[in-house]
Amino acid sequence: MRTAAALATLITALGLAATTPTPTRAQEFVGFDRTSFGSVVLRRNQAAGGGSDINFELAVGDYNNEPILNYSPNSVFSKMGLAVGRLDILTDTGVYPCTAFIVDKKHILTNHHCVPGILDNERAGATRIDSILFVAGYRQPGVDEGTRRYTVVPTPVETSKDLDYAVLEVIGDPSADFGTLDLAAITPQDNDPYWVIGHPMGEAQRISREKCRANAPALSNKQLLHTCDTLPGNSGSPVIDASLQKVVGLHHAGSNRDAVNYAIPMADILAQSSVLKAAVVPGAPDPVTPPPPAPGDEGSGKPLPPEDIAPELALCDALYAEAKEFDECFAYEAYLQVCGDHGYSILAKSYVARQCTVAETPEEPVPPVVDTRPDEPLLWWCTSPNLNTTERTICGDRYLAGLDEEMERAYKNPARPVSASEQQSWRINSRDRCGADPDCISRVVIERITYLKTPEKVVTPPPSHTFPMYVTGTDHLNVRSGPGTQYGVVNRIDFGDKVTVLNQSGGWNNVRLSNGQDGWVSNHYLASDKPRQRPVTQCTATVVNLNRYNSHTRRDGSGFLNIRTQASTRGRIVSETYLGDTLKVLNQSGNWAQVRCLSGQCRNPHRGSGGVTGWASKKYLSIRCQ
Repeated sequence: MRTAAALATLITALGLAATTPTPTRAQEFVGFDRTSFGSVVLRRNQAAGGGSDINFELAVGDYNNEPILNYSPNSVFSKMGLAVGRLDILTDTGVYPCTAFIVDKKHILTNHHCVPGILDNERAGATRIDSILFVAGYRQPGVDEGTRRYTVVPTPVETSKDLDYAVLEVIGDPSADFGTLDLAAITPQDNDPYWVIGHPMGEAQRISREKCRANAPALSNKQLLHTCDTLPGNSGSPVIDASLQKVVGLHHAGSNRDAVNYAIPMADILAQSSVLKAAVVPGAPDPVTPPPPAPGDEGSGKPLPPEDIAPELALCDALYAEAKEFDECFAYEAYLQVCGDHGYSILAKSYVARQCTVAETPEEPVPPVVDTRPDEPLLWWCTSPNLNTTERTICGDRYLAGLDEEMERAYKNPARPVSASEQQSWRINSRDRCGADPDCISRVVIERITYLKTPEKVVTPPPSHTFPMYVTGTDHLNVRSGPGTQYGVVNRIDFGDKVTVLNQSGGWNNVRLSNGQDGWVSNHYLASDKPRQRPVTQCTATVVNLNRYNSHTRRDGSGFLNIRTQASTRGRIVSETYLGDTLKVLNQSGNWAQVRCLSGQCRNPHRGSGGVTGWASKKYLSIRCQ
């Protein structure tokens, strides 16, 4: 009786007046500042737009894309969202976020127009991709806890411009912590209920499920049409069939002209992709067969007119929305009484079966199975009692352990000759200098993997003569794989070290190190005479390239320079300095300088403490040494 009463209450309370969503214009393509790369929160300082009909995203009607944090970690939405992450693409013009999702132990899937197609986008204006990160577990806005960053190989394993998909390789195994999504090669049916999970505008993960369904028709011109709301950053999001809980499409675009979004049918992608075929779970069911016609209509051969169907669909849509609002068994049971064949009924039946079935007799609690086996070490050598600080850090972190395994595979099958002594020298002089800093370890190991996988450059013609030179003018000098800062760092040498110059190109020298390794260094830091002792210099800096401090420049960030705990934007901010301030330079490392305030507003900063020592970007410093 309670169900019947609830049903009457729900129907009476509902207002079924039809409202037609007004299509909104597709949002602008969004870009973020390069300094945001590697951070959970992306800092936006640029955007581009265009007037074409096809755009990257579209919100259909009222924006119904909601934070996935609204649901418990045990909900089906949160569990499926684990395998979906943000794809941060670092280019020479900024960071452009898309969405990607995990399909197996080493591969993720996204759009071709994200990678490598960002280089073809005139609005982005990028000429190169410097790096890519897959950020998994970003659910709570601005909170880093629980997120993991995985380095992505920029060159796709598979890609298709026509089908707008790209399969990318991830260094490490994100599926071990975040799982995978199942793919289904089915034919989408009209009005099938969908979910779309992604990172619109680079924000924490969101889900579109309200009024989220296949269009009618579902397929047109080899595109899957859907009404799920998206925004820039949703490119590469999975379109999930709510009944099957499998990915049936890859979201990629929207139209300014029609209230619809576009996805690529997963069946078309799977027909072309050998990598993704291996990730498909066998036995995906066929689409649900449409219900038989009502009695008396079997022989008509004509569909019911729209005016006969629309009220029933509107009633069922509204009943389901109310049942979801109540989130109680009686509401879902009332909905099922009237709408047992409605598109969302499978979700309501699942809720009732899981939450509303009362057992006749309480079951005896099953004691948990306790695994008494000792934890397996992440790497075979982690059981050694003589590990140094860096090795202990690697053994305690699954991601770093995965990187180490990848590096060992590259070392066993290198693209260039590498001796055991050279590899040992790299471990001692490069990797182990990172100590317990995981960011430093991952950066150094990735650079080593890149070096081992890159064929050695042959200098033609060979140098007619060689000559020794010495490092001067800096404490440490990067050795790169080619003549320019765009090439990766393969080693580092110190003040006074001797090198043999093999060749020259512009402002760079091809040198051979004392361990036999070849590389390129800037000739600004080489001298023909060995320096006896580095002279003690006193350096000061004047803060430049900023605007005068006021409330406006405070808001846009152009009126102050951050002082950080380390020579990286990941360092914690401890103070600020301002235009015209004088600083003492204590040390220099790449594009950063370690400084302390001597005079000016930095003695009494608006943020942090005056007189502290920290690191500042040399882009905003004019340094003079005596």
